[in-house]
Amino acid sequence: MSGILDYIAWRGDIPIAYDGLCEADGAVLARFSYIPFEYFRDPPEGFVSVAELAGEALSDGRLEREERWKLRDRELLEAMAESRRFGGLEAGRFVSRFDEKLQTQFSAITVRLAPERYFLAFRGTDNTIVGWKEDLNMSYLCPIPSQRSAVEYAEAAAGALPGQLILGGHSKGGNLAVYAGAFCGEAAQERIEAVFNFDGPGFFDNILESPGYRRVCPKIRTFVPQFSVVGMLLGRDEESRVVHSTENGLHQHDMYSWEILGRRFVYLGTITGGSKFVDSALKGWIAQMTPEQFEAFADAIYTVMADTNARTLHEMRENWFDSAKSFVRTFTGMDEETRRAVTESIKLLAINAGHEVKALGRREGTGERGVKYGESH
Repeated sequence: MSGILDYIAWRGDIPIAYDGLCEADGAVLARFSYIPFEYFRDPPEGFVSVAELAGEALSDGRLEREERWKLRDRELLEAMAESRRFGGLEAGRFVSRFDEKLQTQFSAITVRLAPERYFLAFRGTDNTIVGWKEDLNMSYLCPIPSQRSAVEYAEAAAGALPGQLILGGHSKGGNLAVYAGAFCGEAAQERIEAVFNFDGPGFFDNILESPGYRRVCPKIRTFVPQFSVVGMLLGRDEESRVVHSTENGLHQHDMYSWEILGRRFVYLGTITGGSKFVDSALKGWIAQMTPEQFEAFADAIYTVMADTNARTLHEMRENWFDSAKSFVRTFTGMDEETRRAVTESIKLLAINAGHEVKALGRREGTGERGVKYGESH
């Protein structure tokens, strides 16, 4: 299996200026945006080389203790820094905002591909509970604070940088890239060359029907693994391509598991039946609740998680016994109306899942297949 690290090893000696940006490059830069540069340096003045940034990150021992730092991120930075394709590119305009009160986690970085060509990379959800809650907010609220920040970031970049813009991101970052492309204003929008969305959630119908989204839609390139959950949430009208992942279940969301052949991903004809099952169950569940009901459910779950005093999901798992005790204590301490809202929401999800189990059995009995390559979903 070849992934993005193998791609860099194969193509790393050819600069993007000579060979052009492809979807595999977009995936590399989307993952690059996850590097927590805010932990070891202030935002640089102007642009500095990717090799220089990578060197600083790799030499900073604090990152090894940062749970958002994946082992393969070290390999990615090493490969990028040593390659002609990425090491000589310049990065700048780094932004990182984290606000528990506003329930927002936003980060973006711009990579200069050529003198007048830039890739705006939006970071996806990190492992913080606030980041998780902001994702949940997408199911009933639009725009969320990060989406507004993404539009501001894109408009500021368009005002300061000449030439063509490419937007991209993974997970929530993909959603932010699409949203920024749709609402950054016509003048900036006309300069957008492409928008890469790697397994990012979709949008409500009012966004899909907006003039801005309709204009940018032909430029959006969306990719989801065969078992996609995050990328199937809400709706989209752009073409989606199903990518083969070597992982199982939810682990397929990790782009390091996406298979690449040459300059492109390895495509499949359909998403799996399991992905379709989860998608239908979640959408049916959300559709049966009013925005107010879902907001009450999301706020209650967030309260339970926040009361564990954990900052990240990793900390909750590491201290699972104390977290479990805190869950029980907070849930039983809720007022009766809130507790009933949470219980009823969970029951509704179980009912929708049961209906989908029966529907899946009927589809399998008739030989009906899943969503096909190239179809919107």
